[in-house]
Amino acid sequence: MRLHSQLGHNDQAYTIMVRSSLDIQSRVDYGYGVRSKIGDVLKQCNVGNNVLLLCQDSLPKEWLLVVHQSLEMQGYKVRLHILPDGESAKDLAILADCWQLMQSEEFTRNDSIVAIGGGAVTDLAGFCASTYLRGINLFLIPTTLLAQVDASIGGKTGINLKAGKNLAGSFYFPRSVIVDPEFLTTLPPRDLKSGMGEIVKYAFIEETITESTDYKRGPRPLHSSLAENFANGISAENPALGPLISCCIRMKLAVVIKDPYEKNLRRSLNLGHTLGHAIEKVSKYAVSHGESVSIGTVFAFKLANKIGIVSDEQVAQVETLNRILGLPSEVPDELDRDELIKVVAYDKKRQGNTIKFVLPEKKLGKVSLDFSITANELAKFLKP
Repeated sequence: MRLHSQLGHNDQAYTIMVRSSLDIQSRVDYGYGVRSKIGDVLKQCNVGNNVLLLCQDSLPKEWLLVVHQSLEMQGYKVRLHILPDGESAKDLAILADCWQLMQSEEFTRNDSIVAIGGGAVTDLAGFCASTYLRGINLFLIPTTLLAQVDASIGGKTGINLKAGKNLAGSFYFPRSVIVDPEFLTTLPPRDLKSGMGEIVKYAFIEETITESTDYKRGPRPLHSSLAENFANGISAENPALGPLISCCIRMKLAVVIKDPYEKNLRRSLNLGHTLGHAIEKVSKYAVSHGESVSIGTVFAFKLANKIGIVSDEQVAQVETLNRILGLPSEVPDELDRDELIKVVAYDKKRQGNTIKFVLPEKKLGKVSLDFSITANELAKFLKP
């Protein structure tokens, strides 16, 4: 198990190569302007000539043009396919369209999918790449904060079914993830804020990751740094944002190389997600992923508080951090609690009649992976 990094300052370009004990390899290319190097990255990986370029509909055209030109300048034959925005991209019909496009263009196993967009696009692209010809090359260019710090990193792919989010999926590791923080300068404010919901999750699992992996946290806890550096609002121009993205990438990679298939430690990354995914589904995705995770994280603290694991002060700390970052902490009143419980019961993490929850422990930043609760018990905690 190795984590190699070639670093200058956190806002300068670098490449991280990771290899797990199971010989799983992946690469992250990080830096301002690195989007223009996508053609070079494919050349270094010695892939085939055909590229299916998947892009979300609302992506600013200037970002797409840079990526498209970089690929063509290196001689790649690019087939562009525009996907709908948001979770509607993660659909069986969309997946089938992508398969058919590659078949019509006679893609081989050495050819590639390059996906540029948010987490929904990278999720769909990953599942498509993992299943076409039983696996072709995958390169991801995440353009949202949430995708850059979490969704595109670590090899999880998925599409949605009627019963819930990401119920069909696979573990499939991209050849490279190209993370360019400059994409965030055109991100809508709500999307930028939503990404912070996933970063808050990292803040409250930081101690567990530090103790269990090669990741070393800084002199101050991440939750304290977040509260201080973003007290005046969230902006893509904030000089703290680049190092923050870099920190989250390292945390995610440290966990993934230790537990690539979510047998144990990687489950810590699900803090806030069990209820969060249900909130997304029941709200018909009107509540974004990051917003839902922020609510789910607070709920996990409140649940831990009610069973005597964490203090009232710790609950107040996570609520305060959400308030500073402009994130919600409560399940919206209009969402049907019975429907939420029903959706949680279909969660991937259920075991028999019980649902697995990641809960915080007494030391802020540490989590327990082994708490189980039945749907009836969950209803008592969730209903007003």
